[in-house]
Amino acid sequence: MSGYTIHPDTPDIAAVRGAFEALEAADERRWGTMTAPQMAEHIARFNEIYLGRIRVGGVTGFLARLVGKLFIRRFLAVSPYEMKRGMGTLPSIRIEEPVDGAAFENARARVLSTFAEIEAKTGEWDHPLYGRIPAEVGRALARHHAAHHLRQFGRL
Repeated sequence: MSGYTIHPDTPDIAAVRGAFEALEAADERRWGTMTAPQMAEHIARFNEIYLGRIRVGGVTGFLARLVGKLFIRRFLAVSPYEMKRGMGTLPSIRIEEPVDGAAFENARARVLSTFAEIEAKTGEWDHPLYGRIPAEVGRALARHHAAHHLRQFGRL
């Protein structure tokens, strides 16, 4: 896998899907500022970036291409259950507006749908942010990020 190490605590897709299926709008956060519905929207948008539906350009896009592979190596080497809290969020996936019940259900459905697409990736992935990476690494990266937030709400 070209020097990438995926931490063994990174959950498989069944665990991530099960946690999102069990997520409830009223789940209380353990830290941070997002509500559970906002987190679901955040993960849906994050996955949509990975699938090329939301473009990230400018300085963020440039930096992602420049140092992204180093970031991925460091990110995946740490357990998602030990990730630093309060890390910065890309403006395109920062959710500050309230997310109501119907929007929450929509976000959760998008999360599950986009995970199906991400998990179907094989071989090399021309990732919209990081360039060419092994699909296994991209899949793990999406699950790792989701696990961090699912832990935030006590679901993993």
